[in-house]
Amino acid sequence: MLNLLLFLGSCALIAGFAWYFWYLGQSALTAWIAILSLLANLFVLKQINLLGLNATASDVFAIGSLLGLNLLQEKHGRQAAQQAIWTSFSCLLFFALMSQVHLNYLPSTYDQAQEAYTFLLTPAPRIMLSSLATFLLVDLFDSRVYGILREKFPNISMIWVSGLTMCASQLIDTVLFSFLGLYGVVQALSEIIVVSYTIKLIAIANTVPWTFVTKRLFINVNK
Repeated sequence: MLNLLLFLGSCALIAGFAWYFWYLGQSALTAWIAILSLLANLFVLKQINLLGLNATASDVFAIGSLLGLNLLQEKHGRQAAQQAIWTSFSCLLFFALMSQVHLNYLPSTYDQAQEAYTFLLTPAPRIMLSSLATFLLVDLFDSRVYGILREKFPNISMIWVSGLTMCASQLIDTVLFSFLGLYGVVQALSEIIVVSYTIKLIAIANTVPWTFVTKRLFINVNK
């Protein structure tokens, strides 16, 4: 029950901050997308139990990043979204490189954090490369599909369009990363894909309603 409450609270916070950074402008929203991308990659090692399913604690951040990307494209155009994608990708690449530099510093005799940093910041090269490639391809796909759907269905709320594109994007993300990073390493890969995607659908199903609520509250507060 505690995990479910924390999960719902995370969805609400991400939806609320999405509109807050949207209000602050393009640069603020771009920075927020990059931060969520970093958090998604950093927190992926945290395993939790959610509704009887084994999940990672990072899915909500990946979905929040796509929500922010769609909000950015809605207000500032596809070029701004493309810039945010490459900015986030560059930040992830920089983080990956500098984390390895950090680990190679020789700790002093007083240091007590080296083992923790080693565990968190030493992903297998295959996992790291798979994560970077998947992030870039999925975000580019989401931006492209979102733009097409908004052109074809301009009267439909952007929140519903965003929810649809996130479902499609997260399916690609789950399958692509599973095959690039986990194929031949883990057993029952198809089961992992199904469970992982189910968790992401639950996250999207919770984020979209919160987006409606926080949008209405935010607009009323700023009238």
